[in-house]
Amino acid sequence: MNLLFVHQNFPGQWKHLAPAMAALPNHRAVALAMHDRPIHAPGVEVRRYNAKRSSTPKIHPWSIDFESQMIRGESCAEACIQLREEGFIPDVICAHPGWGEALFLKDVWPKTKILGYHEFYYHKDSSSFDREFAAPFSWKEACRIRTKNASFLLGYEDIDWGVTPTHFQWDTLPTRVKERTSIIHDGIDTEKAKPNPESKLLIKSQDLTIDRESEVITFISRNLEPTRGFHRFMRALPQIQANHPNAHVFIVGKEGQGYGAPHPSGKSYKEVMLEELEGQLNLKRLHFLGPLPYNQLLKLLQLSSVHVYFTIPFVLSWSLMEAMACGALVIGSRTPPLEEVIIHGQNGLLVDYFQTSELVEAVKEVFQHPNRLESLRQAARQTIIEGYDLRYSLQRQQALIQALGCNTL
Repeated sequence: MNLLFVHQNFPGQWKHLAPAMAALPNHRAVALAMHDRPIHAPGVEVRRYNAKRSSTPKIHPWSIDFESQMIRGESCAEACIQLREEGFIPDVICAHPGWGEALFLKDVWPKTKILGYHEFYYHKDSSSFDREFAAPFSWKEACRIRTKNASFLLGYEDIDWGVTPTHFQWDTLPTRVKERTSIIHDGIDTEKAKPNPESKLLIKSQDLTIDRESEVITFISRNLEPTRGFHRFMRALPQIQANHPNAHVFIVGKEGQGYGAPHPSGKSYKEVMLEELEGQLNLKRLHFLGPLPYNQLLKLLQLSSVHVYFTIPFVLSWSLMEAMACGALVIGSRTPPLEEVIIHGQNGLLVDYFQTSELVEAVKEVFQHPNRLESLRQAARQTIIEGYDLRYSLQRQQALIQALGCNTL
């Protein structure tokens, strides 16, 4: 079977699936990516393509995303035509329609089946959930949110089947899309992400070694931003540090814009929160580590006494699942994505997203009763093994691709 994986940030969600498919007998896997960073995808032939033009200056703000998606779609189609001229005809294309790249694939290969990765369908309810750093939600903002789905809806008729990681994400989709979408998580490698009582982590920049005897509070987000409740966590820290003066707080993530809007001041949210909380934090025990290599990230999670994960109603991060697989005790926001994975008091703790005092009290409970809550750590890992393990996910993903390629769906 010939397979084509399309994602501007390849491997993206295909980082496990693409190499697994390439390793099957009589399978050829090709991938298209826009970036020029090194890619680790054994057995996959990676091709690069570039946008043919830039966005139009001063275009209507509601059209910015749509135009960018058209540009990517056109550029991706031209790369596909080159592949076609080389004699490559995919049986199945795995594509992320949210970036626009899937829009014109059927125009190149009309008979090829397309599996769409339906990551998120935008609704105004999610965007209006926490508006602290934005202007009041208006009808114009609701219209802008609606247009973010335009390319997905335009390309939907060409997508033969869809896949989405969680029930929460599936539930955001329009009814007619749900009917042709399977729920299969990308998968967590629980043989790598697992507890290790002997784990140690050396923070060279801080001349600091952390082990299981240390009191460690962790917070991880690709970008430090309101979408992941970074500001909510930071505002709880003065009291958390006062209650637990020996604890080291480790924050992992970039200072980039992320999924939401930038701060109106132009400063990063890290800068904004440090200015707001000036004089209230013990900076000697607060460590901003930036992005971490994966093996170091896992070590940190293995050492975590408390892992805090907040999010608005949006896509769950892999880091949340990896934390649970490592046996971390997670304190999460009581928001729909987390409520799907964490049952309060059984495999983690959930607190009100907006109530700082609840987070402070939950952290205190963990440090005061570590032995009593040990069962939550074990249950958290078991949750990931039973429902989100990589081997289980890969089996289901591969079966779906085979069925789609063989027209048995």
